Amino acid sequence: MSRSTPIEKQAGTSDLYSVKIGIGDIVQLQDFSAAKQRYYVKLIGYLNKKSVLVSHPVQDGKLLFVKKGESFLVRGFSGTKTYEFTADVLNVCLAPYPYLHLSFPPQISTINMRSALRAKIRLVCSIQPNKGEAAIAATIEDMSISGARIHSRLEFGRLGDEIELSFRLPVEGEELLFIVPAIIRNVGSVSEGVGEETLVLTGLEFHQPDGYERTLLQNFIYKQLADN
Repeated sequence: MSRSTPIEKQAGTSDLYSVKIGIGDIVQLQDFSAAKQRYYVKLIGYLNKKSVLVSHPVQDGKLLFVKKGESFLVRGFSGTKTYEFTADVLNVCLAPYPYLHLSFPPQISTINMRSALRAKIRLVCSIQPNKGEAAIAATIEDMSISGARIHSRLEFGRLGDEIELSFRLPVEGEELLFIVPAIIRNVGSVSEGVGEETLVLTGLEFHQPDGYERTLLQNFIYKQLADN
C-alpha cells in the first residue's frame, strides 16, 4: 500500500497540546539504528512537561527489549497534520501492564497537509444502495477518515444518494467487518488502459463513525500512511 501525495504542505513547529492528539491513537516509534526499525504503539496518555505514555512495542509477538535512556523518533497524525519529535525512554514499566514513559517534548515538528490525509489502498468492498437493490462488489482505491474513492463496474447511485459501504480490515490480528453509511459526492469514469473496460469512479463522504469504530478506522489509515 502506498501514500498519495498531498498537493500542499506547510511545515512548522507546535507543542503536543496544540496538536490535540487522541488517546488510543497509533503512533510510530523509529529507532536510531542503521536499519531504522519501526514499531507501532498506542498512545496511553501524557502529562505536560512530565512524560508521554505509550504501550510497549512488540516484535514477533514478544515484548521488544527496550532500555531506559534509549531514544526514538516518534511520529503520528492528527487531523490533517503529521507530527514528529525525539523522545528518550524515562522508564520501562511492566505492571499492571507493559508500557513506556517517554520524555515530554518541549516542541514538535508538524506538517499541515491542508486536506484530508488519504491512504492509497486496494481493498475489496461491497456497496448496498438504500433502495432495496442488490449489493454491488467494488474496490476501495483510497480512503481517509472522512471518505473513500471507489472503483466499480456498475454505477450504484447518483449525487446525494445514501449508501452503505462494507469492508474488512485487519485489527490486532483479526479481520473485522466495518459497515459505514456514506453519501455519494461525485461520480465519474476512468479507463484502466487501452482496450480495457471503463470503470465507474465514485467519491463517498462517510457519515462519521463514532467511538471505538472511528478509532479503529483512523488507526488503520494512519498506519498505512506511516508505512510509506
